[in-house]
This record gives sequence, structure tokens and C-alpha cells, in this order.
Amino acid sequence: MSHLVVIGGTKGLGRAFVESLSGEFDAVTVLARSVPATADQTGPHYFSADAANPESLLTGLEQTFVRGGAFTAMALFQQFRGSSSPWEGKLATTLTASKLALDFFALHAAPTGDKAAVLLTSNASRLACEEQDEGYHAAKTGLLGLCRYYANRLGAQGIRVNCVSPGTVLKEENQQHFLRDTELHKLLQEIIPLRRMGTAAEVASAIRFLLSPQASFITGQELVVDGGASLQSQESLGRALLRRQRAKSAPSTPDKTS
Repeated sequence: MSHLVVIGGTKGLGRAFVESLSGEFDAVTVLARSVPATADQTGPHYFSADAANPESLLTGLEQTFVRGGAFTAMALFQQFRGSSSPWEGKLATTLTASKLALDFFALHAAPTGDKAAVLLTSNASRLACEEQDEGYHAAKTGLLGLCRYYANRLGAQGIRVNCVSPGTVLKEENQQHFLRDTELHKLLQEIIPLRRMGTAAEVASAIRFLLSPQASFITGQELVVDGGASLQSQESLGRALLRRQRAKSAPSTPDKTS
């Protein structure tokens, strides 16, 4: 029996991932601080757990194991959403919680078959993003090291560990922002090599792939899902922005047909 555990699957990319599932796993359990009111018995089972609190997280994982049985897959989306102590909160929620979850997975994994975990990192693990603070950058960068460490450590148990690093993508929480700020939306489309923004569903597809038997010999890797945005050099981006600025400020050509 396959059992997927999702931590932080009620908001953002985590929710999009859970909603994208269509029978790949016999059982799906979601751990989150708040259980959605719309949860029903036919879909994933939800347990309340606070990833920033080790005792709460471990209690939730124990409940998950008792109800759903041995783990075969795990997807980690948890984000610190508090306002106090953001540095400590982001490190605790992102790094400490991921370590505890992976250790628990190792102890409660199915004895045979392909098993996999995916950590959600970010382009802030490699790039400086001014819209995010130092705690976010440190935590997301730390996940890359954690991924490589656990991929090596858990490989003998048949547990694969990988990372997915999305760029800025359209999801339910930010879609209206980009629809209103059409200039920013257009600019992002122009500087992304694929000439469009990605979607939460596309990130979910990458995660499902890494959790599937199709990725059975892939471990310790970072899969970047950003449409190629991080491939470009600073000079290339600078030149693209300069061309755009010059095009906007250039005087219009007079009509010579009259």
C-alpha cells in the first residue's frame, strides 16, 4: 500500500500539489496548522500539526503513521507564516521540521519498494531575492544541503530525496496581483526564456514526477522549475531591460502617408 504524507498542504504550492493528485497513492495524509473546513472522507485525511513546534509535528506524524501505515512518499511544503521572530521561525519551520520529518520517514518507511521525499526549495537558494528576507534565503539554501545529506544517508533504505526549486509562478494567492499589475506581469514574461510565467500546477507535476517510479534512479538532485529564468546572466537581463526602457521612451514615428 502506498502512503503519501504531505506537510504544509493547505496553502500555496502545497495545496495545488494536493489538488493535483489523482489516485497515484492509496492513502494521502496532510499535516497542516489548520484543517480545511471542506475536507471530506473521500479525499486526503488531515491532521493538525504545527511544523514550527517539534512536539506538535512529531505527534502529527505519529497519528499519520497509526492511521495510514508505513510511509512510501513525503512532500514538504511547510512555510513559516508568523510575524514574530522570523529568523528563528523560518529556520525552525523549514530546516528543523524537515530534518524531523525525514528522520521519522526513515524509521517508518515501507520495508520494500521505491520510496521518495521531495523538499520544496526556491530560486532564493541560489539567487538573492530582494522580496524575501535573510531567514528565507538561509532556510531555503539549507534545504539543498539537507537534501544531499539525506539522499546519501537514506539511499540504502531505498529512499530517494530530491528538491524542487520553483521561480515565481502563478498560484491562487498571487494571481490577482499579477493580473492587476500588468506591467510587471508583461516584464516577467519578456525576461523568462519561455516567455510566460509558470503555474502552480506545473510545479506540482515536477514534484509528482520525482515521487514516482519514473524517477527511481534520481536522488540528491535539485530540479529547477522557472522556465529558464535563472539561466540568464546579469548582463543579459540588464540589456533586455535597457532595450525595453528605450523602446518605451522612443518617440513614435510620424505618419508620412498624409
